[in-house]
Amino acid sequence: MPVEVLEDKVILKDSKGSSAEVYYFGATVTSWKYRGKELLFLSKKSLLDGTKGIRGGIPIIFPQFAKATDSSAETAALPQHGLARISKFEWNGVSVDNESEVSVRFGLNNSQVPENLQKDWPKKFKLIFTVTLNDDTLKTNLSVKNEDTAPFDFNVLLHTYYSVPDISKVSVEGLQNISYIDKVKNFITVVDNDKSVKFTQETDRIYGNAFLLQRINLKDSVVWNPWIDKAKGMSDFDDDEYKQMICVEPGHVAEYIILKSEESWEGGQIIQYKH
Repeated sequence: MPVEVLEDKVILKDSKGSSAEVYYFGATVTSWKYRGKELLFLSKKSLLDGTKGIRGGIPIIFPQFAKATDSSAETAALPQHGLARISKFEWNGVSVDNESEVSVRFGLNNSQVPENLQKDWPKKFKLIFTVTLNDDTLKTNLSVKNEDTAPFDFNVLLHTYYSVPDISKVSVEGLQNISYIDKVKNFITVVDNDKSVKFTQETDRIYGNAFLLQRINLKDSVVWNPWIDKAKGMSDFDDDEYKQMICVEPGHVAEYIILKSEESWEGGQIIQYKH
């Protein structure tokens, strides 16, 4: 199963025609194709030159989700969604290669983060991001090690954008009777009584302890679609692209993870395309 290493990204290909692409910038998965069929959404206006976080695919959110609501939080000075998605990871090579799957790894430590972000969050850490392709399955796994002398707090999320043909015909199931934080309605907490989530307006919800996908150590889910007005306000997102995407994002964002010095945390997701 070949792995093509290019100047700005790595391409994984399997023997049955499936593929994945991962940029060094943000270690962002920008494409996952099942035998030629694209399953991830990437905005046609997204910048891929490292000047701004990639709009689409699977950006890595670390160590802060959105902007910290508490000004005293350690991560309060960081930009929207933290620093990993706007830092260049190093290529750590192929970690697994057999007849059925291939895994590639990318690494980031605090010294590789842009200097202004190091000042905003002066913690010593190491991230390892592993992407595994196996025909109809994509696995993404992140490990975080605290290499500082004191504990630090962090959020983590795999901001997965799925490509859909028509958002009006999409629903997300399995969330009935689970409480969620509604970011559109000033962060109020609501219990979802519907059998499925349908999309008729801007949707931005954090579901605690929800299991939508096969996941490892990621207890929360974010469901997001910007809808009409917010789409128009994003320079790296076409006005009508909200119709072709939905984000269902596994993470640990309702609370911070506290990681002690020299300890590690690991989490990930396994997505299988049903065909």
